[in-house]
Amino acid sequence: MSTSSNLLWAALAIGAVTGMRSMLAPTLVSRALSERDDLHGAGEAARLLTSDSAQTFLPVLAAGEIAGDKMPFAPDRTIVPSMMFRAVSGGVSAAALAGVRREPVLLPALLGATAALLASKIGLSLRKPYQPHALLNAALGTAEDCLALSLGRSGLRQALGENQRRR
Repeated sequence: MSTSSNLLWAALAIGAVTGMRSMLAPTLVSRALSERDDLHGAGEAARLLTSDSAQTFLPVLAAGEIAGDKMPFAPDRTIVPSMMFRAVSGGVSAAALAGVRREPVLLPALLGATAALLASKIGLSLRKPYQPHALLNAALGTAEDCLALSLGRSGLRQALGENQRRR
């Protein structure tokens, strides 16, 4: 069984979202998968992201990260623990999408993790010069939030199809 190109694009998109906002991609994937009734046999990543705990805590963590990102004391997203977490988050989110499609998970997981690492570096390099300017940094952070949300929704449409319910 080969991996479809739209799933690979979705893995890249979801990984990039994770690089921008580490908790947004798993939250989006969790919510999208929780609305489906075909999860039996979708794999560990899908089961993890659709668990009751994930449904409860991921949205709260994502909202906190979105708010905290604009604060002047927000930690650098490219420190080693953050990069490791982003890679895992992007990989698990992409693997969950592959699992629900009953496609191999390794390549999408690797793409998701790699895209998360690259997007973290790129996002920081674009915003770092403006960090001393609180208002401008917050505006750029908000624009990044919008980009991440749009990219995440696009990735979900690629992976799960156009017939996915939209909110």
